[in-house]
Amino acid sequence: MRTQPNQNPTFAQQFATAKWFMQFPARTLTIFLRRDIGYRLLNPLVLLAIFGLLAVVAILAMPGSDEATRPVALLIFAALGFLNGTAQRIRRWRDMERNVRQHSYYVGTSPFLNQRWLPAFFRRHRRAARLLDPLFCTAIGLALLPVSRALGAWIVFSSFCLRAHEDGIFHREQTQILDVGDSMIESEFQGETVEQFSEPITPSPSQSASAGVPTGIGDDIHEHVSQQKNRKANQP
Repeated sequence: MRTQPNQNPTFAQQFATAKWFMQFPARTLTIFLRRDIGYRLLNPLVLLAIFGLLAVVAILAMPGSDEATRPVALLIFAALGFLNGTAQRIRRWRDMERNVRQHSYYVGTSPFLNQRWLPAFFRRHRRAARLLDPLFCTAIGLALLPVSRALGAWIVFSSFCLRAHEDGIFHREQTQILDVGDSMIESEFQGETVEQFSEPITPSPSQSASAGVPTGIGDDIHEHVSQQKNRKANQP
């Protein structure tokens, strides 16, 4: 039996996997930026895995690190992020107890969205979350580089992940909206088709009766047969 060669994942599959992983570095920033993240995005096991990995990296980088790197700042960032995420999850649970409706996978609202000075252009299509949030975080990361290269580099990297993650969410939502619109149009078309074939059929105009096919015996043949029978009956 011939074994099939291992099929390597395509570039599209690798890109999709990379985009999926980008949500975790991005979440380390949204935990601090946004106050209304969905309940299931604040899974404590996921938060522990994300911020715990950051803490392990910071602890391993401490021996031999110089003052410019300062991985202890990254460790503090990880601890505060985990505590903040846990506190938000508790608040979401209390909101659900009060019957506050919110999607459990909601990625949160940009803090810039409620600012009066924000132009209307950024209030539409999640442009504040897609553009302003990553730019703001990148600026903070660059400003922290002289203080702690470990923390500043992580924030800058996570800002790019946030930009890619938000862009993916936007395009996915747009695809869903277009699919719903197409489904409504197709449903209307199908409804019109059903109504068209459900109308009563108008009877066709009466056609002239065609000549029937003669069945039985004609009068002349019947008379001839009767004469033959009488003749046979009169013979001695």
